[in-house]
Formats: sequence, C-alpha cells, structure tokens
Amino acid sequence: MTVVGGWYLRLFEGTDQVHLYDEEILIDELERFYDGSHRLIIAFRHVAKEDAPVMMYALDRKLRAAIKERNRRRTNGNRIDSHARFLYGSDVLNWAGKAAAWLFPKIGCVPVQNRGTNKQGLTILRNEVREGRFPIALAPEAQVTYHMYNCSTIAPGISSLAAWGAESAKDVTIIPVAIGYRHSKDPELFIRSVALRWEKLSGIPLTNSNDASILTILDEMTQHTLQVLEEAYPPRQKQEPTDNTRARILALCDRIMAQAETMAQLGHDGSILDRLFRIRYRGMDAINPCAFDPKLLPPVGRSIADTRALEAHAYLRHSQVVDVLEYIDPAYIGPPCPAGRACEYALNLLDVLNRLQGGNINTRFSPKKKQAMVLFGHPLYISSNSEESRKTRVQRVTGQVGDALQEVSKRMEQVWETQYFQ
Repeated sequence: MTVVGGWYLRLFEGTDQVHLYDEEILIDELERFYDGSHRLIIAFRHVAKEDAPVMMYALDRKLRAAIKERNRRRTNGNRIDSHARFLYGSDVLNWAGKAAAWLFPKIGCVPVQNRGTNKQGLTILRNEVREGRFPIALAPEAQVTYHMYNCSTIAPGISSLAAWGAESAKDVTIIPVAIGYRHSKDPELFIRSVALRWEKLSGIPLTNSNDASILTILDEMTQHTLQVLEEAYPPRQKQEPTDNTRARILALCDRIMAQAETMAQLGHDGSILDRLFRIRYRGMDAINPCAFDPKLLPPVGRSIADTRALEAHAYLRHSQVVDVLEYIDPAYIGPPCPAGRACEYALNLLDVLNRLQGGNINTRFSPKKKQAMVLFGHPLYISSNSEESRKTRVQRVTGQVGDALQEVSKRMEQVWETQYFQ
C-alpha cells in the first residue's frame, strides 16, 4: 500500500493530490489508542467511490512522516502504527473487480452486509474492538451518497461497534472525517463540458448552453432528465402535475423501485435505502449464489439458475437508476452555490443517464487529475461507564455521529470552496 498507493490513486481513481487538514487530531488519538487507554473508530464520509483508497493513502503515506516523528519519543514496543481495519460492503466486490477481491483480505479489510447479517465479519469486528489491535475505519452512511456537504442517514452499525468497546470496559473515541474533491481548476468550464456529454448521451440539445448561467444549465438538465425518466417509467394511474422537482424525483424513485421489486418478488416497504439493499442482495444471490455451485447442477437446474440470474440483471439495472437518482435535490445547489456542489450535481445528472444505459458506479464518469481533501473533525468520546441501556446508547451515538459528520462537512466547505455560482 505504501509503495503503490499513490500510483493507484492517479492511474485508476484519477486523484493526483491528497490534502490533509487538522491531521494532528488523528495522530493524537492514535497515540492514545496505542497507549491502551481507549478504542478508536475512524468514521469517514462516503461521497465517492475513491474515498476508501484516499483514506488508506492518507494513513499509509501522508501521515507516515508525522507518525515517524512521534515514534521517536516512544519505546520500541509501543510505537504508533498507521494501519486500520477498513470495513466494506460485501456487495462492493461485484463492481470493484478481482484485484480488490484479492487485495482487501490481504490488508485486513472486513466485509459487512448492510441491512443484513454477516456472522464471520461481525465476529472479526467484535474481537477487534474488544482486543484493540488496530483502529477501525468505516463509512457509517453505508453507501456512496454523492454529496460532499450533506451527510445522509447514519446506519446504526457504528453505534454497535462503540457499544462493544464499552462492554470491554474501554472508552471509545470516534473521529469524524470529511472527504471532498476538487474536480477541476476551472469549475465553470468543467460543468459546461459535462453538459456537452449529457447532450450527446440524451440526444437533447440544451438552450443556449454556451451563454446561459451554470445554475440555469443545471436546472434545464434536471428537467429534461426527469422527462426522460417519466417517459421510461410512467405512473400506472393518472397523477396531478406538480412543479415540485424533488417530489417528482421521489415519486420516480418509488415507481422504479416498485417495478424492480415486482420482478424480484419482493415487498415495497421500508425506506429507499432499505429497499435498495434488499434488492441488491437478492440480485447478488441470484447472479453469484452462495447456497450451491451452479456447475454442479443438472442441465435443467443450471438453466433455471441462469434464468434467475438474467432476471436479476434486469431488476438490478432498474435499482441502479435509483441508486443515484435519490440523491439529486435542487435544494443542494441553491444560490449562491459553491463550485464543488455544482460539479457534483452535474456529474450526478450525467450518471443517471449512465445507469439508464445499464451502467453502475464503476462506469460513472469521473474526471482525471482531481484533488482530494481529508479533514479531521473534533473527536466524540463515548464513555464505558454510562448507565443508559444499550438501545438508548446506540440511538444517542448514531445521532451524535450524524451531527459530527455534518459539522465537519460544513467546515470543509468553508475551507475548500473559493468560487460560487449565482
């Protein structure tokens, strides 16, 4: 990781530079962790697929010199290690490829199943938290949210980790981390180039795309994108037209998911994220079954399994559209709009078309020569001596982590953004 991390980021993730801000916060807490006084969880925002490699690079390379300096003042048997146990969704390997499937176990990454059970992964984590060999790093939003400055709902898993640490009579520290990307030195030119890509894919010319303001272009792209989707997924019953763009988006998400769920023979209950995970795991099991080896089935059984896999490809294609569509919200780019928000929004609209073509996060357009920022927020200290029930503690910690991640994202926006669109 130390040798190839930087090359990997540049060649495969298109990230040329990684900037750290307030990294002394993490180094201080690493010292306390290796002193044995507490357990440590690094909770980072998940705004792009590059996040985990960026965080690994920050730990393995960017902090190496500072940690080496700290270790000069420590005994040989009590040195700080920059390694962390990274958690990743078990479905990630479906698009991350064979290289990731080979690498992740080698560097101690632990697979977990969001909204599901994974006994092996949970056992590893429980032991890791109680023994405290390494800090644990995870993205508590559970999946990519495509918004640098707006934290999504926090999954309760991070609170369970904190509870396990408390059960071992150790206080737990959670460090919130914001991650952001600067896609271009000229954001306006970049967004206009994304709009051209969108025009070519959709076949819809934009009005005065060379002269119109950036926010006007984004608004027109939004309306045309929704029209394409509404034609592809018309309502079963006549509905009253609405000018509320966000309401149209949510209605589309519900219709698209309902169509996918009907194909997968699943119910329609729960939040959009709950439904996405449920259909994602149903599709994974159909395409790559764990309960049996398709090669060992008789010919008819193999044909039935192949048919189920083909059906899974179809309903997963529908759910992939919702995976990015649910995060499109015009309120996110209200004027004055920071350039980073506008770039993200344009990329998301382009990605909707990518998903309609059968793409996924791995085929999402991502520009080269990006700059990444990793900003460390003020730690949360979870006491092991709390008298509250485990359920109450989980609810409280989940809320605190969400607030802390939103706060650190807001601070990063103030530090990172220099250009605004009206």
